[in-house]
Amino acid sequence: MSNITHHPSLELIQRFANGELIGGTALLVSAHTEMCRHCQQLKAQHEQVLAQQSLTNAAPNTELDDMLTSMLASLPDVDRTPPSPLTTARSPLTLQQHRFELPRVLANQLDKLGSWSSQPGKLHQARLDLGDHSLQLIHMDRNSTVPAHTHKGNEVTLVLHGGFSDDQGDYKLGDFIALDQRHEHQPRTDDHEDCLVISAVDAPLHFTSGLARMLNPLSNLFFKP
Repeated sequence: MSNITHHPSLELIQRFANGELIGGTALLVSAHTEMCRHCQQLKAQHEQVLAQQSLTNAAPNTELDDMLTSMLASLPDVDRTPPSPLTTARSPLTLQQHRFELPRVLANQLDKLGSWSSQPGKLHQARLDLGDHSLQLIHMDRNSTVPAHTHKGNEVTLVLHGGFSDDQGDYKLGDFIALDQRHEHQPRTDDHEDCLVISAVDAPLHFTSGLARMLNPLSNLFFKP
């Protein structure tokens, strides 16, 4: 997918390869990596470095080597025919007349998706509840706008369909956007393209304009990281 222009930082890719990321950020980095050849290569390069470091630092153990050799020699002959690949079909995500194909790592979680709720501004929202954390799927219809807001914590977003814009740029399928308290923005779609995104946040949003500001005192009641 060559049109992806917004990627996780190299630090995030390396922490993902190290197994250090948790929660929604880990899931979205995994989904982005599934969609992005550039980040697949960065992850593979870092994994090679980790493997080389592991081999270099490992102390020789002749006793263990002898034991493994003996165990392998005692194994019975087995059928070495490669197994047939699994052909599990992925069900698309549906919303009204829309059908969306998701990265496999997200499609495998669709049984945990709650019901869609309609929001002002031609928006629909559904929670993907993964037990110890949750994510928000947000569909923006054509010519729609999310109220202007800033962030009390970190927000990572992955574009799963179509695209949207804000004051900082344009975002298309596969783009990964990381924002924090330093950013204020107002996502919007134009009149020829809708958009589906999935977001993970670790603190409530803070709306900065319009009637949406009335929700700020209640934001902690609705927030679930």
